[in-house]
This record gives sequence, C-alpha cells and structure tokens, in this order.
Amino acid sequence: MMNTYDDAYPSSAHLDRSEGRSHSNVLEIEISDIFLRGNLPKVGRSSLDDFFCVRISVCNQLQTTGWALRSYKWNKTHRFKVDESSKVIFSIDACDIRHSRRIGSFEETVGKLLERPGPTRQTVNLYGSGGQEIDIHFTIAPIQSSTINKLSISYIDLQDLPSIHHDTFRVQVAIDGTIRESPSKPSHQGRSRWTDGYDFPFQLDSHASLQIFATRWLHKNKPIAVVESSVKEWLAAPNGVVRKTLESMGAKIQAEFKVSQTSGLSAAGNYHVEKAADPIVGNNNELGTKTIDALDISAVILDIDRVPKFGKLSWDDRFFLEIHVTNNGEPHKIISQGQQGVKCLMWDTTFTFNVSQTSRLVFRVLGYDGKECEPIPIGIAIFEVNELLQQNSLIRRPFLSSAAFVHIDGIPTLSFRAAQAGATSSTGSMSLTRSLGSFTQELSVAVNRTADLNVQPRQPRDYDQDKRIIEDAISRASKDNGGDEHLYPLLVKIGIFVSVAERLAKLHPYANIAFSILATGYVVIRQKIACENGVIRLMHTMQETYDLVMTVDALPYLHKQKNVLEAIVQQTIECAFFIRDYVDTRDSFAQVIRNSVLNVESQIKEFENAFKDLQRSFQNYMAVSTQLTVLKILEDVQDFGAKADFRDMSYAIDARCAASCAIHLPANSAAPPADLITSLQSWVIGDSKESERICVLSGPVESCGAIALVVGERFQFASRLGSSYCFRGDRHNDTRSYTNLFPTIARDLADRNAQFKQNLWRAVGNDTSLRKTRVAKTQFEEFILAPSRDVIWNGPYLVIIDGLEMGGNEAARKEVLSVLVEKGAELPRNLRFLITCRPEDDICKAFSGQSHVLRRQLGEACSSFEMSGAHNHQDHAST
Repeated sequence: MMNTYDDAYPSSAHLDRSEGRSHSNVLEIEISDIFLRGNLPKVGRSSLDDFFCVRISVCNQLQTTGWALRSYKWNKTHRFKVDESSKVIFSIDACDIRHSRRIGSFEETVGKLLERPGPTRQTVNLYGSGGQEIDIHFTIAPIQSSTINKLSISYIDLQDLPSIHHDTFRVQVAIDGTIRESPSKPSHQGRSRWTDGYDFPFQLDSHASLQIFATRWLHKNKPIAVVESSVKEWLAAPNGVVRKTLESMGAKIQAEFKVSQTSGLSAAGNYHVEKAADPIVGNNNELGTKTIDALDISAVILDIDRVPKFGKLSWDDRFFLEIHVTNNGEPHKIISQGQQGVKCLMWDTTFTFNVSQTSRLVFRVLGYDGKECEPIPIGIAIFEVNELLQQNSLIRRPFLSSAAFVHIDGIPTLSFRAAQAGATSSTGSMSLTRSLGSFTQELSVAVNRTADLNVQPRQPRDYDQDKRIIEDAISRASKDNGGDEHLYPLLVKIGIFVSVAERLAKLHPYANIAFSILATGYVVIRQKIACENGVIRLMHTMQETYDLVMTVDALPYLHKQKNVLEAIVQQTIECAFFIRDYVDTRDSFAQVIRNSVLNVESQIKEFENAFKDLQRSFQNYMAVSTQLTVLKILEDVQDFGAKADFRDMSYAIDARCAASCAIHLPANSAAPPADLITSLQSWVIGDSKESERICVLSGPVESCGAIALVVGERFQFASRLGSSYCFRGDRHNDTRSYTNLFPTIARDLADRNAQFKQNLWRAVGNDTSLRKTRVAKTQFEEFILAPSRDVIWNGPYLVIIDGLEMGGNEAARKEVLSVLVEKGAELPRNLRFLITCRPEDDICKAFSGQSHVLRRQLGEACSSFEMSGAHNHQDHAST
C-alpha cells in the first residue's frame, strides 16, 4: 500500500514560530537547479525502478520537483515570498511503482542560505541508515526589484484543426512588437501541441495575439485563425488558461494556452493580477472542494525524436501505454495500444481511474515487435493526483528511460490532460459555477439545520435567522449578474434547490441535470433571449416555483412532498431543454413550431400552466394530477402514428438495461464513481464537442454494467432514454443478437417521438422486405438515420448498448462496428449512443481515431502479482 507523509510536513504552528520574529524585510526568493548526488538508497527490485523527488516547504508554501530518476537534474524554478528568518525545509522522498518513503530532510533559515556564495551543496543524513549521507545541490537567490516582469505563453494546444494541404501548422505569438514563432508540427487527428514556453516583456495594456498558420509549400503562409486581446484580459483568464473557439474554413478550432508571469516586481511598477481561482471543481458544482473519486487522463502524446524499432519491419512494431494507480490500497491499471505519428506516439482515449487525493499514477510506455516475446519498457513517469489537480493546463514531464539498451535520441516528453471526471469544460458554465459556489456551503448548513427541526420538533425554530441566511446568500449570489435579470436569478434558485436536494438522495442527481442544462447553455441563452418575452415569462414562472419550494416554512417537510418535487424537476428538465434548443437553433426550431397546430406563445403558455398547477399541488399537499407537459407536434402526425404497425420488424424482448443489467450484476458490486456519471451526463446533455455522437466506454464487465444501469435510470427519469439494449446475462432462450439490435432501437425511438414514428412508417410501411432485412448497414441507414433527419428532438435522447462484445464473436460484430464507424457521424446532434464493452482489440481498433467517437477506458483491478510484473519486465530488459 502506498505510504503518505502528511505528518512529516512541518505544521503551520512550527512555521509560524519562524515567521513571527520579523516581517520587516519581506522578499521573494527562487530555488532552482536541484539535483541529488551520492549513494542514493535502492527502493525497488532494480535501480531502474527507483524514483526520487524533493519537496520544499517555506512559510506555509509547499512545492515539489516531481519524480525523476536518481541522476536527474530538475531545472524547474521554485519561487517563494519569505523573510530572512523564515525556515526552508527540504524533504527527500524515494519510491518505486508500489511504495514510497521519506529518506531524509534538512532545514535552514533563508538568511543563512543566502549567505552561501554560488550553488549550494548540503549533506543530508539518511533516515535509518546508520550514518549514510547523500548530497543535495541547489541554487538559491533573491529576486531583485529591478527584475523585468515577463509574460510566459506555454502549453499551446489546438484541437479540431481543418485539413489543409499537408496538415502542418505553426503558431506565432506577438506581444506588442515582440514576436515568437513555434516550429511547424504536423497535426494528428486534428490536434497539434507545443509545450515549450515563450517569454515576453509586457505592460498590462499591451496588445497580445496568437496566430495559427497552415504551412504551405508553394504559396505564402497566411494565418487561418487568430486570438487577440490585451495582456490584462489574458492574465485574468480562469486558472490562467485562455480557451477560445475559432471558426476557420468550416472547422471550429479549440485553442488553449497557459498565461503566467515568470518573475515578480518590475522597475516600472508593481503589476497586480488577481489570483486565479482554484481549478478544482467539487461535487454539486462547488468550487474549492478537493474531494475526487474519478480522474480523467486524456490526449496523451509522447514526443520523441526517434521512435525506437523492435521488429524487423516498422509495421511489426506495437506501442502500449500502461498506467498503474493505487486507490485505498487497491491497485488498478489500464493498457492501451497507441498510434505512431511523426516523432510521436499518441493515444486518443480518455482513461478514467477511481482515485483519491493521495493516489499516485505511474505511466509506462512499452514496445513490442508483434511476436511472442515480452514487451520492452521504453520509459516511465510518476505523478501524484494532488499534483495533477493543481495544474491549470496541460501536464508536461520529461519521460525517463527505464530500459538501458533501448536507444532514444534526446529526452522524450510526455504530455497529457488531467481533470476530475465530470468537471465542466464550458467557459460560461465555469464562470457561473464560480459565482454560485461561494454561498452554497453556508446555505447548505442553514438548510440542513432547518430541515432537522422536523426530526427534533421541540427544538426552538429560529425561522428569522434561517430566512436571513437564505436571503443573504441569494442576494450575494445575485450581485454579480452582469445585467442578466432573467436567467441568472433562475439558476441561483435552482442551484439552491440542488443543495436542498442533497437531503433527498433520489432527487439530487436529477436536480443537478436541470441545473447543468441551463448552466452549460448560459452564454448563448443570455445573449439571445432579450426579445423573447414568452421565454422570459416562462423563466420567471419557473423561478416563482422554486421560490415557493425554498421558503423556510416548507424546508422541514420537503420529504413529505417528494412526488411533487419530482414532477417539478421533471418539468424543469423539459422546459430547460426547450429554452436552450429554441434559442440555440431558433430559425429552424421556431419554423417547425409555427407550422404546427400550436404556435410558440401557446406552447410556452402550456409550460407556464404546468408550473402553476405544480405550485398549487405543493401548497395544498395535493397529489400530482397532471402529466409531464411536453413539446406538442403536428396533429396529423399524432393521428398517423396510430396507424403505424412495426410488429414484423424484429425486436429483442427484455433487452432493456433495467431488465437485464440489474438482474445479472453482483449484489455487492460497488457504485460507479459519481464524477464519472456526471461526466457522461454532461456529454449527453451536450457539454462536449458537437461532433461526438457516440461514446465508447470500455472496462471491466461489472463496472460497465453498473454505469449503464445508473445512467439509464437517470435519463429514464428525465424522459430522455430513447432505447437501451443489454447483451449481458443468461443467453438461454434469448432473442438478443446483432441482427435485431438496430430494429429494436428504431422501434423504441418510434415510441418516444411521433415524428420519428411517422418517418419510419413511411420508409418501411409498404416494404415487407425492408422491414425484415438482417443487413446491419441497411437497418442503421433506413431504420435510424433516414427517419431522424428532419425530426425535432426537444433536448437529447440517449441510446445505450451495453456489453457490445457479448452479442457474438469478432466476425459477427464486424458489420455492426463498420456501420457505427462509417455512418455514426450522421446521427442528429440530439441523438447520442453510449456503448459499453470490454476493451477487445477489434472494437478498440475500429473506433480509434474517429472524430465522432468519444473513447473512454476504465481502470481494471489487478493483483499485486501483476503489479510486480512491471518490475520483472524491467529486470528482464536490463539483463
């Protein structure tokens, strides 16, 4: 089990004693060029397994060098604000893949360290070694006030680049008259990345630009997109990361880069930049909460000057990424085959692990010649989860060779993204969540105290105090509304209800869905509703409903009105999708409404009446007497649907996830990580790339089945589960097969949407041969794609295919995989397919590199024997 050393860090009380002597001479120092020399101890089975890091603690500030091999020199510069009497503590840790321990430390005051001339060497006694010593070398220096302030632009990442000529790109960054240019790089699956930093002198009002160029051989290079702003605006970006969507040549380029100051004071003045917000987004949309149960690792690239060869021919070579993580003593791992590019290896899958704050991740890349021999390690890198979560952008680390005889030119660089699963990527949603998050904790305490009064009826009820807390929280949250008098107040009220719903466990996830729909579309909705009086009126009615639920008198008795609250949340979800999609696709959406028997105004009026009925039910403790009010479609469509008869289209009986998965999951199976469920939920709602119509989730059978069941239940509650098809379970006398997969999905969708049903019947009603076809491609095109092309989907519908690999052998599923790969991109925006499966080679290979497919892979439990197998591979390589 992994060791942790929270008790080994200096306590705040200890640090405060050194700080309390004098604060008259506050200065900034930088510590750099750290390396270890001497007889470093052996931790793993081989010296190639051993990694070391140095933690520097001063004045309640803790920084770490990161893990590296024994001969490595850390060039990173660490900056601290101190006074001369402050104590600097250097702690040295050692680890292998499985264990870590502190091997030594020393401390000294800043003043005495600064008195030493030039680079510093300090001897450290190793713990429990009987007097054995090692040396730590470092450079420490004060940062002078005359230092010129510099702006650093780094970690430039471009996604969804258009295809131009040779798909080679470069970037040019300019701050006023200073220009820096990157080398040209080929794009891989629409992505190019530069992790090096570019420094510039600057003023806050300096003009800043980042231009993207497509390299052309016979024509003059012209920028295809540009990000322009002032330096002040770039520095104010959330978490110091600028994210922009740039439209160019029919593509929506996702540009991201990190902005930071690389030194302290300037002779011209003291520039003040507000501290970036904590990058960690906690559960329930609260910022600053560092609890985490699932971590996503994505966009992994190993940049390497010369990719090593293992087989006789280059196409014999295979490269695998192996990630190990230990969570609460349980080891998990993922192995994934990568793709070879020009001077790089790439993985386009998102890897998801169950983790905690103290977990450690070990990345290893292995080469294989395609024959029956052991994979050979190319390199290794170690990261701590807490370290990854503190990063604001891409993570980049030198990749250290762990196999002595594999010849590698230069030092390879490993870069990837790490984020808490479910943390939103929407800029508008992030800023909104940040402003709402400041009051939720205090409000939650007040809500819980008030609700507990129902359990303790004799306790005096201070309604006035709780009312003041709630009103003050709403007032503070509403101050920074940026002039938005309609949507923001509604989101504040729903956000408060989310904290209340924590006490109603069944209702809480659905309240989160309602909040997320409007939060992710916040920017677009806010910009376009100014002239939509009907939509504004509907939002005010929704707000009044939540005002009624949130009265202090009602809080202790909410558990008695769960049915009404469920109906309110369901109606909120339906109306939230209507508002978002009506505003976002207004021209085509409104045209359909105008052509129907109901106009927009009458549809909105029905939604308003539904909320008013629910208000009366809540006030009078009445049972819900009305059904969910949904978007109305054409009357002739409704009449036509009654005539449609699809009984001779093949249909799998009892294939629903609720019927199949729940029966065959182990009784003691663990609940899926909440962060992962939130992430999948956000993808369905639409907080992702528009092109991603299919999500392929691979991993252990029990984990995938449990996830499919939970996600299916949530979207069933929200009336957004279009169909679910589970291949798992007993196959005796079973009708489930690949030949009736798409017909079953089509018939389920026809039950959910009358327009789809009409279109499907027009296509197959008079064609018995087509209705009974067993060709997967024809089924997908004629039963799903063709009927859905002109259908208005009010909000997304989710189709779940659970256990895809269990419907037959590799040959049997080849046609199904082919049609999902070739035609999946043509699915409408609001129809999403979630596919779960084991990481079978043919499935992974089929979906690899497809822009319309979001790939996720879950960590699998492994034994200690498998963990030690990594050591055996390294020992084998070093002999």
